[in-house]
Amino acid sequence: MAEFRQWRETDRVYLKDVVPLDTPYNVAIEISSFCNLRCVYCAHSINHGQYEGNMTDELIDKILHDLKEFPEKVKKVNLFGFGETLCHPKFPEIAGKVNRAGIADAVEFTTNGVLLTKDRVDRMMENGGVNTIRISLQGIDAAAYKKFGGMDINFEQFLSNLKYMYQHKGNMKIRMKVADIALKGIPDGEERFRDIFGGMADSIYIEHILPIYAGMDYDKIDEDINKDVLDGRMHVHQEKINVVCHRAFYRMRLRANGDVTAACCDATQDVKYGNVWKDSLYNIWNGDARKEFLKLQLEGRRFEHPYCKDCMMPNDITTEADLLDPWANEILERMKGKK
Repeated sequence: MAEFRQWRETDRVYLKDVVPLDTPYNVAIEISSFCNLRCVYCAHSINHGQYEGNMTDELIDKILHDLKEFPEKVKKVNLFGFGETLCHPKFPEIAGKVNRAGIADAVEFTTNGVLLTKDRVDRMMENGGVNTIRISLQGIDAAAYKKFGGMDINFEQFLSNLKYMYQHKGNMKIRMKVADIALKGIPDGEERFRDIFGGMADSIYIEHILPIYAGMDYDKIDEDINKDVLDGRMHVHQEKINVVCHRAFYRMRLRANGDVTAACCDATQDVKYGNVWKDSLYNIWNGDARKEFLKLQLEGRRFEHPYCKDCMMPNDITTEADLLDPWANEILERMKGKK
């Protein structure tokens, strides 16, 4: 039976001790920005006006080349961005290519799992698999997928494919989470979630949905979404709204069109540093656009930024190791001394 634990790793490095980083810890490569679902709490359910497409082979090769220029290996590459990873028809082969490139300590991807077929699982394993697969569930039955995911699915076939993956996963870790609002009002919903999915994952979790996308009326989706946002999706208790966003200090996202961003959860209003077709990732990571954005955070000016001012992601921490507020001035001086 699966362990009930956080969706993310909790063995964290204290960011205050290591930033600014010469090499990003986490790189999210959005190999597809398409999505097969239209989840009601995600910006894919509205006309978000963002680029949609699959990453080309040439762009993937450029990214892997550039990542080798950093002084250290990336700790983790996540083959995921704003879209559904499995919408890319070559995903298993791409995963194999990234593994063989040797640019990261670990490779993983996040998926809604609906497009996981036995063939895709077999092809993925033939290409070496990944370290971790994270499956974001939209409910515990077909009705929930229609209500929250905007799609009719064959739920029994879906479960069969998930079981097949778990049985053939080799050394891969399978982690699953479900949105808390999808269990709301269901008698014994949490117990049923554990019973259904606990035997096909290494860990499972119930995630609190946060209001992270601009232009969405979350109160119309569920009145509880805007409650208890202070403790983030991982339910890590906090006393105040944090000023410094930790994510930009250790992560970057590479969009399917080559844009390099701060890896905000709100991909519709992400902070863009540059484009990988126009410059190297090393230069962009160490460039003025990113430095100025980090300074804005450390100087307490986040609430002046048009995208950041209403964002709750600085409170979406995994452990207190992610917190930077108490050491903002110290880190700022450290950055000034680093040329």
